[in-house]
Amino acid sequence: MNVNSARALTAAGMLLASTAVGMIDTSDNSSARVMPRVCGFYAIDPPRGELTGYYNHCGDSFILIKLHWDTGSSYTVCVPPWGQNPFYKDGPHKVVNAYYVTTPPNVSGPPGNQWCSTGQPNS
Repeated sequence: MNVNSARALTAAGMLLASTAVGMIDTSDNSSARVMPRVCGFYAIDPPRGELTGYYNHCGDSFILIKLHWDTGSSYTVCVPPWGQNPFYKDGPHKVVNAYYVTTPPNVSGPPGNQWCSTGQPNS
């Protein structure tokens, strides 16, 4: 085989290999491991099943976040350090925004082993 034929076959093989790699279907979970963590609220559009969004807390403290539904109602949720809150559909309705509020959350447990209490202040 001459040099030009070997180069042509190598180029064709590389083209086929790169095309095949591009066709591999990766799940969102594997891409999430590669992507940096997004802090705060983000919507998933289009939704993945019933999952419509997340709130990621990127900090070492407990915080309170306020959620707003597309119906106009809202409520607060405690988020633990470095915690993630998923948001799911409630029938046809979904959470459209979530953000940090300065009101401290209610926490329970001894120092160093605390968790979010069931009841949280409305802010």
